[in-house]
Amino acid sequence: MALYGIKDCANLTLKDKATGKPDMFSDYANVSTNEWSSERTYANSKGTRSIAWDHDRQGTLAVEMEIFDLKWLALVAGSDIIVGEADIAKREVVRVGSSKTATLTASPKAGSVSVVKVAKDEVEHVGEPLEEVTVDGTNVTAVGAGQFSVSGSEITFASDAVEGEVYAVYYVVVDAQARTIEIRADKFPKSYEIIADALIREKETGRDEFVQIHYPNARPQSNFTVTMSATDPTNLQVTFDLFPDKDKNLATYKIIGD
Repeated sequence: MALYGIKDCANLTLKDKATGKPDMFSDYANVSTNEWSSERTYANSKGTRSIAWDHDRQGTLAVEMEIFDLKWLALVAGSDIIVGEADIAKREVVRVGSSKTATLTASPKAGSVSVVKVAKDEVEHVGEPLEEVTVDGTNVTAVGAGQFSVSGSEITFASDAVEGEVYAVYYVVVDAQARTIEIRADKFPKSYEIIADALIREKETGRDEFVQIHYPNARPQSNFTVTMSATDPTNLQVTFDLFPDKDKNLATYKIIGD
């Protein structure tokens, strides 16, 4: 029997278990770990284990990746990626101009704007937020001390505002093509059929062959962690519980030669 070694992470094809249609392909994961466990019950003879019965074999497939398709987040959340209009919160730092105005990079959603003076670090808030007043073409309400008005993307400050002062503007814009993933309390992942392909190398010849693993019924665990760090890339791990098919197969390994 030939000896083999594996130094590869499997490429994964995920098929929707309900429809049989391919849902996702991954060739960018760093680690795929297939773990198996079972229960064992013993009969003792004079206090020493004498007979063993094995039962309840269980398996998991854990996939770790540092770059990933957003579909992975939707998959573990039991959600869909919805493309369309969505409110997006923004923070923008502006300076008061000579005309007592400042221009934002986008037009805010009506009623969503908050303006507050910030310190030199452009982070620390100084004092209380300004009060918004409405200005229209027929009935102009003066912008008084401690107030501001919004017209399109332009912020107008009070006449006593000091040129060069720095303010943080918090507002909402509408993105027409936002991709939204909802993590709901009542939605959970669905089941998939998974095909995993990896290279396996024969010891004596150094020849690479393929190992293909078929998981007939895999369901992502609902627990997942997304850690965002300024020093290290996010490592997303998705773990699937494996269930047997009608023939009681949890997985099938195939070594594919020439």
